Amino acid sequence: MPACRLPSCLAAVLLSACANVVPSAPSAAYTQAFERAAQQDSMRSECDWDVRYAPVAPQDASVAQLQAIATARLAALQLAPAWTLSMPGSAAHAFTESAQDRAGLQLLLSIVLPAMERYPAGVFARTGLRHVVLVKDLSVDGQRRLAMPVPEIDSVVYADNLLAAMCPSGMELRVHHEYYHFIEYRLFNDFYYRDPAWLALNPPGTAYGQGGATAYGKGFQNLGHPQPGLVSLYAAYGPEEDKAEVFGWMMAPAYALRLEQWSLADAALAAKRQVLRQVLDGKSTAD
Repeated sequence: MPACRLPSCLAAVLLSACANVVPSAPSAAYTQAFERAAQQDSMRSECDWDVRYAPVAPQDASVAQLQAIATARLAALQLAPAWTLSMPGSAAHAFTESAQDRAGLQLLLSIVLPAMERYPAGVFARTGLRHVVLVKDLSVDGQRRLAMPVPEIDSVVYADNLLAAMCPSGMELRVHHEYYHFIEYRLFNDFYYRDPAWLALNPPGTAYGQGGATAYGKGFQNLGHPQPGLVSLYAAYGPEEDKAEVFGWMMAPAYALRLEQWSLADAALAAKRQVLRQVLDGKSTAD
């Protein structure tokens, strides 16, 4: 389905995706922000809008109840949630008991929790991940973000930034993408390591850009498989984004089949997928 652009569509999305918002006319400022978020969602063009994520709690669950559910489900993965973030260069807010925040947290958890539960047992402990930070209104150096890795505090951060306006499965892809950045840092002590083994997989003439941050704020659309060896347009922004994109497409069910199909006719992409599968397998209890 297309991105919502009208206040009536806004109300419908909030009600269907978050399931507990009392019908009311959104403010003009909120409607404008919602519209802007929908238009700026980089996964809009590659979204399967039929993919839905089940609520994690009844419609009337409070923020405290939602937090308790998240705590229990993350504990089963040997992870703990955090509800605030204090890091230089970043800003975020904690969820409150407002109707809007309850809806936002419900939606965020409905995507993040099953995404984390897709991993083999032991992966998080073996990569040193201990915390999942769940907040709203995340920004990094003034740029709005939906997720980021923070290995300094053994964490990944996932945020509601008007997530109801955006592609739900695109948010799951970001969950895995940012976790891979965390893994990469743990492997090489560097987010931007230019892995010679990875670079050697590229077809001749492959050139990378100046890093993922340069894609923000331009109405960027992350189109799939723009050229041989690259799973997405965002993968072309740097080898670190290339790795994280292949991993994200590999781990998110809504995108994995497309990656598999492209890999059948793209030996470089197939090799990259295999390398990251080996990384994941090597960090599981099955190694």
